Amino acid sequence: MATFEENRDRAQQLVFDSILRHSLAVERNTRGMTAEMTKVVEAAGAALGPELQERLDNLNQGELTALMRYRPGTKVDKLPTRVQSVISFIAAWSDDLGLAISSTWQEGAKEFAQAEIDFVSDLMREALEDVPKIGVTAAAVYRQAMAQPVMGVFLDDALREESTKTRYRVYTTIRNGVTQGQTNAEIVRALRGTKSMNYTDGELKTTRNNLNSIVRTGRSHIASIAEEEVYDALGVDELVFIATLDGRTTFICSSYDSRVFKRSDNSRPRLPLHWGERSRYAPYFGGKIAGNRPYVKAFEPIQRIRKNDRPEGMIGQVRASTSMNEFLKRPDNSAFAREYFGDTRYRLFKEGKLDIRQMVRADGTKYSIAELRQRYAKDFREVFGDAG
Repeated sequence: MATFEENRDRAQQLVFDSILRHSLAVERNTRGMTAEMTKVVEAAGAALGPELQERLDNLNQGELTALMRYRPGTKVDKLPTRVQSVISFIAAWSDDLGLAISSTWQEGAKEFAQAEIDFVSDLMREALEDVPKIGVTAAAVYRQAMAQPVMGVFLDDALREESTKTRYRVYTTIRNGVTQGQTNAEIVRALRGTKSMNYTDGELKTTRNNLNSIVRTGRSHIASIAEEEVYDALGVDELVFIATLDGRTTFICSSYDSRVFKRSDNSRPRLPLHWGERSRYAPYFGGKIAGNRPYVKAFEPIQRIRKNDRPEGMIGQVRASTSMNEFLKRPDNSAFAREYFGDTRYRLFKEGKLDIRQMVRADGTKYSIAELRQRYAKDFREVFGDAG
């Protein structure tokens, strides 16, 4: 018969392994959600390009100049009729883009909220005995996620404002094109991109990239709220922070990796800590974290690196109990760690003078080398001599 400690350790390994695997699956699923947003932008670009060029072609030079000088939100009643028509078209196009962004987000986010609730609930039932029915709903999680700011920003505001910002970028591109003497076709290409590049090289790429960042952060926000609600319902007392062992992990997440926090601790970092967050929490039962966790010694998504270009050891596994801090200190990871930190920070880290947490502010931004030198002058002198 298994002892309490054995059951506890088994449960601890189960939840840790499962959440690690799930976080990777969520990242893949998020790529699906960002792909849907990309389709929204692509469709908007297709709707904008031909119509805008035709309307620009109908303007004479004086009307083009009047359009170039127009500022969104100012009065248009004294502008030429055809210029007003272009302005109305761009405004309607921007509104349609905003509606498409909002509807795409809502549908995907609500489905994701339910999937996260189901995952955490099922995992806890598998790890623990006599788990009560959990009355957490996707609708409630979604409402809370939209009502609670993330990184100081409300998600619905960020999504809505992106269509407005895109409208401003359209006018910026038109103004620049007219000023530089570009043809109307060249102006449209600068906005939408070129067919040979699948329309990924135009100004609309900024909209696409911004939306992808909002979606990734928003899903992390929803996942965090879903987890917290389930853990609260089940009375989970402690959590262990799980970062991703790769070169894209921020210093702030690396500094927290594998640390255990009381859920009641007001100083506990609340996810997401930054845009594009990938870190998660797992329940902590006080047991050993056994098994393995994956790592990628690369600074871009592994799927972007051809298999023939991946050196031996780029992908692998370490003990699940290995923190990012410990991983970076391994002698066989010195080249990776040096690139991760940069030469100066790496030497301070390697010599044991500074840990990762000392290199970042409370808001997650890095201290500059000059700031670190001022804060830790003695450590710099010991490592670099008087030149430090």
